[in-house]
Amino acid sequence: MVTVHYFFDPMCGWCFGATSLTEIVKNTALSSDNIKIALHPGGMIQRREMNSDFRAMAQHHDKKIEALTGQKFSQKYHNKLGSDETITLDSYITGQAVLVAEQAFGKGLAMLKVIQQAHYVDAIDVSNLIILTELAKKLGIDGSAWQQKMASEAENSCSEIEKNRLLMAQWGVNGFPTFVVENKGEISVLPHSHYYGDPASWQAFINNENFTNT
Repeated sequence: MVTVHYFFDPMCGWCFGATSLTEIVKNTALSSDNIKIALHPGGMIQRREMNSDFRAMAQHHDKKIEALTGQKFSQKYHNKLGSDETITLDSYITGQAVLVAEQAFGKGLAMLKVIQQAHYVDAIDVSNLIILTELAKKLGIDGSAWQQKMASEAENSCSEIEKNRLLMAQWGVNGFPTFVVENKGEISVLPHSHYYGDPASWQAFINNENFTNT
């Protein structure tokens, strides 16, 4: 069995930019009995309100990400960054949401995608548990079951995020997103950044890695 470890953060614009690449990895894993994906949210931002400097920095990086990857940040999102409206970022509750969606419902990457869509396109406050519950319901997850799992797994999820940070240090993972392949005890980092804006070549690269026959 080959494991593709995905280190990410829902509040990382580059992870949003890598959406098409992540989808290719997911679909490749779904089509094979020999590949599994392990999700590792990294806790980039503890609950924090964006000040003016943070907003300006985000605008700068988001435009760079959009130009390089082709992933579109909406005008509504940019308008919100430029307004006086309070914006709270929280990598922990959103990371927990992805972990709960994966571990309890098998929909972790789908949850990540709807969180990113809500934040970077719809300009919705994804630090809000009620919003996250509505997003889970869009994926067909029962709202009550979801909230129960979020409550019961809060402490475990925080511990898991901290373990992910230790694993990043152990493997020399310096940022998000990062794809690490573990195969028969060997670790290799996939050069995903070479393929921003070129998902067809990324698909060809993934195919040439020949995971399914390893």
